[in-house]
Amino acid sequence: MMRTALAGLAAGLLAVVPCAASAAGAAVAGSSGAASAPSTGHAAAASSSAPRLPGFRALDGKAISPARLAGKTTVVAFFSSTCPFCMNEAPKLQKLYSDNRQVLSVVSVNIEAGDPAQAAKAAAWVRKYGLTHPVTLDYRAFEAVLGTPKGIPALYVFDRDGRLVRSEIGEMLDEDFDDIARDARKP
Repeated sequence: MMRTALAGLAAGLLAVVPCAASAAGAAVAGSSGAASAPSTGHAAAASSSAPRLPGFRALDGKAISPARLAGKTTVVAFFSSTCPFCMNEAPKLQKLYSDNRQVLSVVSVNIEAGDPAQAAKAAAWVRKYGLTHPVTLDYRAFEAVLGTPKGIPALYVFDRDGRLVRSEIGEMLDEDFDDIARDARKP
């Protein structure tokens, strides 16, 4: 009886905690009805109505247009400065970018919109993890295109033509990052 009650309590807590607990590799579809990848992490079939990358302003003030990202695989990662899974994923995203910057871009999107300390938290995040890829506070621009994520971290992969080909909810495994890098390097 006690075990059942604890299991029910744990399930209830996981339902309200925004940070994905153990959903590594599970597919996500935004509330906008965006195409999602199967849970195996393989590319989703892109359609003409698939979401496209929005323009945004990076934390350093630079405006980044979708055209600037064209021709490269682009990884968009939603994060919160309080999410432990996001903290574990941040150095992996930086390594993915550093090792593949000729063929791949990474954009980290802070989801703490409405928090007066959002900019300070995001700047501290950049310093803590030594991020050299763009980080943005323009969560609403990405949310308008991708929908509200079902949890975080949430990761979206766009191909060289700007089409969404993969989406994941929860912490990514090292093998998942290897797959993204391998796909980005394909001719």
